[in-house]
Amino acid sequence: MTNVFSSDSVLVRIADRVYALSEAINWIARRAAGLFFLGMLATMMLQVIARYAFDSPPFWTEELARWLMVWGGLLGASCAFHTHADPAMVNPPANVVWRLKAQAFSRFVGSWLFFLPVLWFTYPFFIRQIGRTSEGLEVSTAWMAAALPVALILILFHGLAGLGALVSPRVLARETVYATQFSSHATE
Repeated sequence: MTNVFSSDSVLVRIADRVYALSEAINWIARRAAGLFFLGMLATMMLQVIARYAFDSPPFWTEELARWLMVWGGLLGASCAFHTHADPAMVNPPANVVWRLKAQAFSRFVGSWLFFLPVLWFTYPFFIRQIGRTSEGLEVSTAWMAAALPVALILILFHGLAGLGALVSPRVLARETVYATQFSSHATE
């Protein structure tokens, strides 16, 4: 009979695969957030140049920049959660394994207790936005409202993937690297 937590167990392999998927999704979200912020910067530069050089800024630039900022900020928040760059109340030492596992469990429970109810209430918010049209871009405001449930689902998934640190040495090692990397910045 094999140990449930041995490196070749099904549970450990599932934890490793879920965490690898979380890493891949974070990679995509980080690049998308960067592109959204780059688009926001370009849109704002266009607005400034058009306002001061031609005295005629396009009417849609401010709204587009705001939408890009919302998407970039919320995707960036999910990336910060995944890499432990979000504020933490406690940063356990990297050499105390049980405290690192307790932190992984606490991050999971805390994120699900906070974000699951918020996600629940984004549904009626999103439904209200479907029938509304933005003034500047003349598209459904649901496109901007969709950023909130997308970011919340990513954060919840990253929390679930981080829970793999309880059973997988690889996940625990990766979570430890993230926690150590950003806890050292907090003390500087």
